[in-house]
Amino acid sequence: MYVQLICKDRNEKEMNELYEVLGALCEREGVQIEDRGASVEILVCPQGKIVVTEDDMTMVMTANTRHAGAGFHAFVVDLFKDIEEEVPGEYELIDDLEYANDEDFHRLHHVYENELDYIRKLLLTDPAFRQKNYLYDETYFLPMEKENRVLTSIGDMDRDTFMHKELHDLMDAFYVWNDWDRDARFYRNAALTLLAKEGVGAYTNMNEQTKKVANEVCDDLEIAHEKDPELPLPVKEYTELVDLLGRENKLKDAPKMEKDAIQYRTEDVYHLFDDARIVAPGAAERSYDPITKSVNLMAPYTDDGQWSWLIQASTHPDIVTNRKALEEQEPELVDGKSIWFDDWMEDGYYVLEAMLRYDNRTLYFHDVAVSEREIPYLKQCVRQSGFMSE
Repeated sequence: MYVQLICKDRNEKEMNELYEVLGALCEREGVQIEDRGASVEILVCPQGKIVVTEDDMTMVMTANTRHAGAGFHAFVVDLFKDIEEEVPGEYELIDDLEYANDEDFHRLHHVYENELDYIRKLLLTDPAFRQKNYLYDETYFLPMEKENRVLTSIGDMDRDTFMHKELHDLMDAFYVWNDWDRDARFYRNAALTLLAKEGVGAYTNMNEQTKKVANEVCDDLEIAHEKDPELPLPVKEYTELVDLLGRENKLKDAPKMEKDAIQYRTEDVYHLFDDARIVAPGAAERSYDPITKSVNLMAPYTDDGQWSWLIQASTHPDIVTNRKALEEQEPELVDGKSIWFDDWMEDGYYVLEAMLRYDNRTLYFHDVAVSEREIPYLKQCVRQSGFMSE
């Protein structure tokens, strides 16, 4: 599910003209366009973006539409056709769903329903598929599995309900844009997806990016309420955000959703790294050390700047400082994994090292904590970590 527009044989002046038209069209449609250096990104919705790249005298605009929905796919096709009309030149428009040929949105919507039916069957029958990133267009974390629950992009669902729910009624749980227009449900879905994928709750004011996301969530919910005052919204989460941001509360009379909105990053999640899954809070600050080939996850902190622990994980043993002592420990057996632990105090900090082995693969940990009371939690994170294909 993708759409691509290839703009062929363009000199520098013609390239600049294309960018100018793109900017004007984005302003018309009310979507963001951002220069990333090697590419330009048009951010249409939380699960849908258009990436613009250059190759010699060719400009290529590409959108993966699998996760955003039929509305986004149709939007991209229409945008690309507008570009073809506005700027003369040679083009090649590629649409694997052929909406560009018939512009039959009803048929296009059924394509996404069929795709969701296929995903549902896999989720109900294939444990390995449930460990893959079927939720988001791109992410470095996945929500942790819950027994007899199915994870969706806007929250988990009872397995039996998921199995018997009508496909049309299930669409909002997997796609952001399901109708032709960006209606109230579109904006609610966008806000719920942002809350799930990016929400960091009490840590919203941690940096400028989280503030930007929080403001976008609030904007989307206010637009949804304006378009349909009867549509139930995540009022609780909205109120928390406007209080943190110092915004005016514009949803005081809005009906509330029955369930709280899911914010995966306020919970423990699987942080994806190579073929490993490292368990830590979703709001943990993440960095990568290319020398030790390790991922570093620091506990989320509030404005006082106090940190409580740091997890360093790698498939290479270099991060372990006392491997001999670690291997001398009696291993635990957890869900088919053998895990060795060793902990001690050093220079006023508590150190936990661990080695997790599953089949012929090994994962190493070097964790540091301010307080000894953090060690049991860090050990539990190790026990729940593992590999993608267990």
